[in-house]
Amino acid sequence: MRFLREKTMSRLASVVCLSTVLLVFSGLKSMAQTQSPELQSTTIRLGHLWLGMPANGGKMNFNPAGGFFPNDYSIAADRAQYAQAFTGAGIFLTATHWFNPLTDSVENVAVYSFVTDSLPVGRVTVPLTNYLRYNYPALQTGSIQGGASLFGTYDPSYPGFKNHTYDEVANVVDSTILGVECDRTVYAWSQNYNDNYVITDLVFTNVSGDTLDSLYINMQETGANMVYSNGSNPAGTFDPTMVWQHYYGGKPGDTARVFYEYSADNPRTSGDDMGAPQVSQNGRLLDPNMQYFAILHASKEPYTDSTQDVDDPLEPKVTYMGVATAIPFTQSSDIYGNKNFYAIRGAFSALNPEPGQYQGTYHEINTDQLGTADYTNNPAGQYEGISYRSCSFGPYTFYPGQKIHIVYASGFAGIGYKLGAKIGSEWLNGTLTDPPNASQIPGWNARTGLFPSNFQFPSGATSVDMAKDRWLSLGIDSVMLSAYRAKWNYEHDYNIPQAPPPPQTANITVTSGAIKIQWSDPEAEAMPNFDGYRIMRRISDFDTVSYVPIYDSDSTDIATTHTFYDSISYYGSQVFYYIQSKARIALNDMNADPTTRGQMMYSERALFPNIYYVSPSNFPQNDLSKIRIVPNPYNIRDPLLLGTNPGLGLSSTQGRGITFYNLPARCTIKIFTENGDLVISHDHGASGNALGSWSWDMLSKNQQAVYSGVYIAVFQTPDGGMSYQKFLIVQ
Repeated sequence: MRFLREKTMSRLASVVCLSTVLLVFSGLKSMAQTQSPELQSTTIRLGHLWLGMPANGGKMNFNPAGGFFPNDYSIAADRAQYAQAFTGAGIFLTATHWFNPLTDSVENVAVYSFVTDSLPVGRVTVPLTNYLRYNYPALQTGSIQGGASLFGTYDPSYPGFKNHTYDEVANVVDSTILGVECDRTVYAWSQNYNDNYVITDLVFTNVSGDTLDSLYINMQETGANMVYSNGSNPAGTFDPTMVWQHYYGGKPGDTARVFYEYSADNPRTSGDDMGAPQVSQNGRLLDPNMQYFAILHASKEPYTDSTQDVDDPLEPKVTYMGVATAIPFTQSSDIYGNKNFYAIRGAFSALNPEPGQYQGTYHEINTDQLGTADYTNNPAGQYEGISYRSCSFGPYTFYPGQKIHIVYASGFAGIGYKLGAKIGSEWLNGTLTDPPNASQIPGWNARTGLFPSNFQFPSGATSVDMAKDRWLSLGIDSVMLSAYRAKWNYEHDYNIPQAPPPPQTANITVTSGAIKIQWSDPEAEAMPNFDGYRIMRRISDFDTVSYVPIYDSDSTDIATTHTFYDSISYYGSQVFYYIQSKARIALNDMNADPTTRGQMMYSERALFPNIYYVSPSNFPQNDLSKIRIVPNPYNIRDPLLLGTNPGLGLSSTQGRGITFYNLPARCTIKIFTENGDLVISHDHGASGNALGSWSWDMLSKNQQAVYSGVYIAVFQTPDGGMSYQKFLIVQ
């Protein structure tokens, strides 16, 4: 008893002293800044994973869709409204028989996150920082300057950039009620082979005077609260809580530690909607990608010297899936009586174990291996609620002054929206077949693709449905490749090939008959592996319209100012551009993983915020071969045409119309059926209006709506010039 009282007094004295220091520190900080360190936050916005990072390790409200959010780029953005581990948030620590100095009592088991109401003031001990290697270009689009607000502090002189090739680094140090400090660092890359993950590095230090018994470090992730750049114009819908979840790494022979989730069929509806095909949008798949985290390093034992830090391939020793509130638990039957600790220490996983796992580990069986088509058919599964992928590291005996080091990558990979649109279209048309040479893909199962061999398709799934799902299974290969590259990056001390910078300046203006694009990028041209530029363009503001390259140069393309004229002249259209510098990875670059050696790198798409568009002037021209008919074919059911859209030249209030672009100042336009019957004749420019376009409302000379079919447009100028084009109308 005397020992306990002395220990109690010693702990209380330490807490009072620490609290006083922290209060003084907090007071000094408040004079220097209006926002306390605990309330600060920042964002990661490089590549395909955009994340909110709250300084206190808890929650924030990040709205990635506001402003620049490039929908051509397969982005998953976490709103950070739930405390998740994407940037080291939402971490739980445990200890058994822990003396709580704030309540002057011993807790049978303590389970605390970074953010605890009873924690003394000053839980952020080193304020949050966020440094960027590259800036946005000085961008002018038409008469508009700028594009988006930069999401960090641009500082290429930041010391970490000198010896490493990451392009964004954010750091904060948090203290916890257990007397453990966590140094959180998040790294992101703009290099296009490594821009679909971020790496979070956590160093836990026991700064208390107490030994922590049964210390587990628990973290969780889910894609259910994410915003996805799969298009909002036209919009589609899918439920991101409907997912299969799978941990790879718990059995002998597994070569990585990767926990991923992917689209599941809705078992409450008929048919197969895995991948979220949008029937009204030609079948495009709205959910063709997967979200994952991969463990890169986890300390086998606590250490005091970093040279003693050894990775334990069996960590995390505990994994489980499901809705936390649905975990079956009876308080009276558990020796600790704590539901959170019950799951964290692996007791829940032990009830439904993964067959063949390592002895001494506790991995719950994967939901996609349950032999059912219903993703909710696991002990903690349910239709409503968010299903987490959770894991625990430990247990550790954590002595004062010791450290524990955990590094993991959070990523977003899969078959992508472009391939998803192609697959969805063929699925809708009933022509979809398996990937070419599928039988040669390592691990391929003729029935389930890369899904587990006992994976179950929905009842009534057709052969085309199952082909669609097998295509989706290829996303697992993409996940594993991404995780492999993250591991390589970590093991090579973050020195993979450096991505080239975006243009320093860019100016896009409308001129007579063309759009003038000017840019400069002396930093990229100074790189020894510089290999030219690429200009990407799309027409209209629809998310489902992909960018296409219109300019692609080589290493000789060096100039103080570059100028390119785009001869596009679709009057009234909305034309978007972005410019990328290029650099080639050397074939003998040993810091590059073997899959990327010799490949081309492009400056980061997300670093060119082309929010604004330009509209070509409506000037006439005399080359009849340049006349264009838009849209062709015309499909009245196309969701892109269900409303007035000047970007497509539609003039009627119902969005009904076809536009002829690049017309001469004077010409006659005659439209015939395929059988040669005259539908309408238009004398363009007869009134002296010398515009370069004419929009037809698709009514005949008798004011009757035209039928589906093939039509022929004949163009004739006063000097005898003539040309014709075919176009298709589908009602």
